[in-house]
Amino acid sequence: MRKFAFIFILLTALLPIPVSASAQLDSAAAGALGAKLDEYLKILETEPAEVKCGETDFLIEACSDSLVRQFTAIKLYKHYVSSKLMGDETVAIHIFDRWFDSGKVKMQDAADLMDARIFATFNRQSLIGKQAPPLAMEDIDGRTVSLFGDSGGNGRPSVLFFYDSGCPTCRMDAILLRNVLGDSKYRINLYAVYTGQSHEEWEKFAGEYLDIKNPEIAARHLWDPEISSDFQLKYGILSTPGLFLVSAGGIITGRRLDVLSLKRLLDICFRPYEYGSVKSEEFYDNLFSAYGERPSCENVREVCDGIASKTLRDRDTAMFRQMAGDLMYWLGTRRGEGTKCGLEYLIDRYIAARPDLWKSPDDSLKIIQYADVLKDLLSRSAIGGRLPDIRVRGILRHRGKDREKELSLERLRNTTVIFHSEGCQFCEAELAASDSLSRTGSKTRFFIVDVDLTLDSAPETAFDLFDAFDLTVMPYITVIDRKGIIRRKYISLAD
Repeated sequence: MRKFAFIFILLTALLPIPVSASAQLDSAAAGALGAKLDEYLKILETEPAEVKCGETDFLIEACSDSLVRQFTAIKLYKHYVSSKLMGDETVAIHIFDRWFDSGKVKMQDAADLMDARIFATFNRQSLIGKQAPPLAMEDIDGRTVSLFGDSGGNGRPSVLFFYDSGCPTCRMDAILLRNVLGDSKYRINLYAVYTGQSHEEWEKFAGEYLDIKNPEIAARHLWDPEISSDFQLKYGILSTPGLFLVSAGGIITGRRLDVLSLKRLLDICFRPYEYGSVKSEEFYDNLFSAYGERPSCENVREVCDGIASKTLRDRDTAMFRQMAGDLMYWLGTRRGEGTKCGLEYLIDRYIAARPDLWKSPDDSLKIIQYADVLKDLLSRSAIGGRLPDIRVRGILRHRGKDREKELSLERLRNTTVIFHSEGCQFCEAELAASDSLSRTGSKTRFFIVDVDLTLDSAPETAFDLFDAFDLTVMPYITVIDRKGIIRRKYISLAD
């Protein structure tokens, strides 16, 4: 849709473009074109960087006239290189690499090209979404401290603050940073990097402005007077202050921040997750609708692995946790053999097997404990085992005839057992399906247990059933073979 908008712009504003005798765009035409570009750049503001990169390429390529293409490319580059929106520098560097550095489009003069090359060189390693470049620096006691190597952020998000003692803005930011972190409950690393040359000034500044006594903050004061770590190039520190946020996995999630913007990002980072929202339920309803009414176990596994691939590959653990947690809550309330099998796969592979991802107290309650409850329910009357020795009254349905009987579940053979409750529309459909199958001459026998009736007439038996089977979502249907072995459960007869 946005590309059609670009076509509209091209048709209404770019063609034809008058050119002066000096081979420059007519000023009126350039003004009109610039206004159209401003209009569309406004529309693109909220899009991610990769979308902006694709759209700028499309627009520049759409310009057949070389002067129009030059004007458009320079206009777009200047917009993104001077933008205050975090992440837009990615687009500026993309435009430089693709169009100017390659020689496909010429900048106005050599000085502008040099400035663009310097900007790209000093910013490309520390863009949003990139792995934080490793650093090795000294602390105040002369010990070497390594940052963002194989250990990433040591399991915690990290704040990286570059400053100089003679910089007034640095002093103000240091005070704000001390106040924000000093009263917070953020469990983070703080790496305060002094960029100057005086050890005495460094110690004085650290003690006066960055003395943070919060036990949750692991603060390290660092410097590199010989610049052997190449921090200036790696993080684009041509001036101070420079404030970065790095995820626990070592990915840059905030760059060239002010302290208040950092606080907003940290609030989001440490905000308790709310799982199973209406919005997430709608999301997974729509996602699984592509698989039909009853997704298979393979379908659910595909979704689980897809989430992990798209998030953990990029070390976006926050997105993974939100999506996987929401999926567990969604699957936990669904009926069906495939969804329950997929739920067990999700718990075993991505929750129980990944304690490194679920470490917060909030995760312990909302994810780990809930996963344990679900796993316990899923394990009851497991496939390959036998039904428990519980005597229960129900309806034995066979060859179109119903007989009320009290039977031991353990002694059932070649039987499909149906647990149902009153007023359950799904239960009514499954009971109707069992009646139809029974009347068509099927050899399968059905033993039908009304859980509500059992609870009223024999509550102790009902409690035994709740302990033995997952009756949280009914009807619950399980299949017993001729040897009394459980072969399937959570099935539907109405498919």
